[in-house]
Amino acid sequence: MLKTKLIILLIIGAVIITSGLSCKLFPGNQAPKQLTQTIELSYWGVWDDSDYLQPIISEFQTLHPNVKITYRKFRYAEYKQQLLEAWAEDRGPDLYSLPAAWLNEYQSRITPQPETVRLAFQEVKKTLGKTEITTDVKAVPIFKPSDIKNKFAETVYNDVVLDNKVLGLPYSLDSLVLYYNRDLLDAANIATPPSTWTELKEAVAKLTKIDINNNIVQSGVSLGLAENIDEAADIVSLLMMQNGTAMVDNKGLASFQKASASQRDYYPGAEALRFYTDFADPIKEVYSWNNEMPNALDAFVAGKTAMFFGYAYHLPTIKGRAPKINLGISYMPQITASGNPVNFTDYWVETVSHKTSHAETAWGFINFAASTQQVTKYLAAAKKPAALRELINAQLEDEELKYFAGQTLTAKRWYRGHDAAKMEEIFAEMIDGFNQSPEPYKLLEYAASRINQTF
Repeated sequence: MLKTKLIILLIIGAVIITSGLSCKLFPGNQAPKQLTQTIELSYWGVWDDSDYLQPIISEFQTLHPNVKITYRKFRYAEYKQQLLEAWAEDRGPDLYSLPAAWLNEYQSRITPQPETVRLAFQEVKKTLGKTEITTDVKAVPIFKPSDIKNKFAETVYNDVVLDNKVLGLPYSLDSLVLYYNRDLLDAANIATPPSTWTELKEAVAKLTKIDINNNIVQSGVSLGLAENIDEAADIVSLLMMQNGTAMVDNKGLASFQKASASQRDYYPGAEALRFYTDFADPIKEVYSWNNEMPNALDAFVAGKTAMFFGYAYHLPTIKGRAPKINLGISYMPQITASGNPVNFTDYWVETVSHKTSHAETAWGFINFAASTQQVTKYLAAAKKPAALRELINAQLEDEELKYFAGQTLTAKRWYRGHDAAKMEEIFAEMIDGFNQSPEPYKLLEYAASRINQTF
């Protein structure tokens, strides 16, 4: 019996030797098993098509053959619920996309980036008729907090680094711009899109058409309400910031309701909100919007609105739904043409789930995808503005992306509390109730107090 077993072992050994293939693990078999074993990562996102990410995923998998990444795209409306249900059932993604505004809310559902990230590499050598595959584990370059501060737009560091821990990395950084219908502006004899809010008010007066029954036939711009303007909270936040409003105080609490530090009887946040809501006030010269209008984006693609404020992610939707529109894009209007510009950003980051068993590998992929060489491919395919400083200048030559890229370094956002969605709901109630309230200033105080409850 022993002799038979010995013969079988000798035959197996001979087959391995003559086949010319052997596999050598990390010297001394000391490589961490969790890094060299077969690793399958699930990756969830919302806005990115798999075509944008697959070339990067494929290259990563070529470098690390033990890793397989599967990407799945969700609709925004279902995304949050899908994440929560998956985690409740101990499943879900290993890495996932998340709005930067949600990072504080989701902090407990994130595995922060470790100080060192190691990945398994395979090297194939052919010597004397033999093919030898060596698996080696090496530390890979990652974006440390200091790198994020120096290499990305300034707002990124403020958003993704908490207690010196990296919670996520962006591939892109979006900002609000002005989309406009060239044909409608030309018909109103407006040669160039407005660059200031004063110019915008003048343009709106020329562009808006109202019939004898006081129905808006053509709107100059979609401003004034929240109910049918998806970006209302962002636009109002931007107006407040441009008007010198301190959105939060030195304790981090909402303070947009307070008087100016230099003018005690002037409330910059309230005045910005009044400016915004004037566009939905029938007695004002700039009246151009009401709650009977369709959704702002729908009205724009239908040619019923001349100007629309949106992000880069709106661009493919506008082109797809209105391929014949004579579309123009311009920078966001400022209070004055000569002052320092203030812009508003809304962007997503890639992060790693608290449920994953492969955090190191997941963070390795995110850093690989966010690196200059790889993210350049993504940005070209997705037509999105860069978050890395070194890529901004090149995008300034792109006819469409230059407006977004030109705003990246001045685009900011403010901390909206632990529940960003709740903040938007509170802002919507404040906006839609402002013109009807007997004490509109009290609305701001009430809104700030409710938001502070989520901090």
